[in-house]
Amino acid sequence: MTIMTAIRKPAFYATLGLLSFSMSGCGMFFGEEGWFRNRGGDYQKADNIAPLKLDENLDKRAMGDLYPIPPIKQSDFDETGLAYDVPRPLPISSNLLEESVKIQRLGSQTWILMNVSPGEVWPRVRSFLNINGLTVNTADIGSGVIETDWIQFKTDLTTHDRYRIQIDQGVQPETSEIHILHMSIPNDAKQTAGLSWPAASSNPEREKWLLDELSATLASDVTEGGTSLLAQTIGGSAKAGLVTVRNEPVLNLRLDRARALGTLAHAVKQDGFTPYENNSETGIFYVQYRKPDADGPGWFARKWAGLRNSKVVSAIAGVSEEEQVKISSPYTLEEITQNLPTGEALDGAPYSKRDAEKQLPKAPGYLLLVSGVDGDLTVRLRDPYGKRIDPRQARDMLTAIRKNLI
Repeated sequence: MTIMTAIRKPAFYATLGLLSFSMSGCGMFFGEEGWFRNRGGDYQKADNIAPLKLDENLDKRAMGDLYPIPPIKQSDFDETGLAYDVPRPLPISSNLLEESVKIQRLGSQTWILMNVSPGEVWPRVRSFLNINGLTVNTADIGSGVIETDWIQFKTDLTTHDRYRIQIDQGVQPETSEIHILHMSIPNDAKQTAGLSWPAASSNPEREKWLLDELSATLASDVTEGGTSLLAQTIGGSAKAGLVTVRNEPVLNLRLDRARALGTLAHAVKQDGFTPYENNSETGIFYVQYRKPDADGPGWFARKWAGLRNSKVVSAIAGVSEEEQVKISSPYTLEEITQNLPTGEALDGAPYSKRDAEKQLPKAPGYLLLVSGVDGDLTVRLRDPYGKRIDPRQARDMLTAIRKNLI
């Protein structure tokens, strides 16, 4: 009996030890104090570190935040606007899954438009320059700018020329723009890289030559992949986006004024918008909007589409379609503008009450008001009296406009 007890005691203690170890084993290895604890939330306790300091003689242009965090202001949030529905995402174009390259023209501006990110465009443009013997003088991947060295055309030995290629974010998501600027100087002029670039190309024909050659090459090598990780930050944020200012949805455009007015003039002719008048000097568009039928036109509308397109209906009435559009608004843009508030009264205007307006009663349509400076323009949507409209409606309409910007 004693021998059996002596034998059982070691087994008992071993079993007890294993049981205790197994009960605390998870905590020992995977708990907060364990050897293999979850470090997924450690970033929340991380402190800021001092920025990397470079020697004063080194180029610091390439240094910067790869993922800058924009400032968040309390005015960006509307406590009263939480009830509106989340807008539908921008529709995917039919050709988004296949790469497209096209030359876009708007007024006097011409550029290459591609439905890929700048990170994919950058290495392909560099490859094009290398293959065609265009030596790169400077390449700033942060700003997306490539400047070539001086070259001389065999057909004209009296001048020296160089190009500035700007790769930038497109207006629409996941698109890129390539702008080309040409500069020419006579042979007897000093060829230095420090010469200031002109506002417009010295020779539009030579700009067009490189634009055509580059676009043709990009269109023919769509199968060649490759993405530059450093070039993913080219152009910064999108050129067009919806933001909230003073609890009002507005459209922010990172474009020059001429480009912004031109692309807005195109957008207000699409998806239910009809332009009445516009004034490029004041940046005001007077438009009408009727929400398109989500199910598309009915049988009768499709049956008579050809009749409308041939303007037979207008001919029967004896009035052109353009005149019919103007007749639908009893007031001109000049009359509408004279009745608008200005300054702080416009910025802090109350919400629309069309039925209560005594000046220009029952004015139809909406106003698009463009303000700001080149590169930072704001587009507000108001009623014809300059009053705010329902935030949900304003957001939906501005989203429709943004979708059709070029």
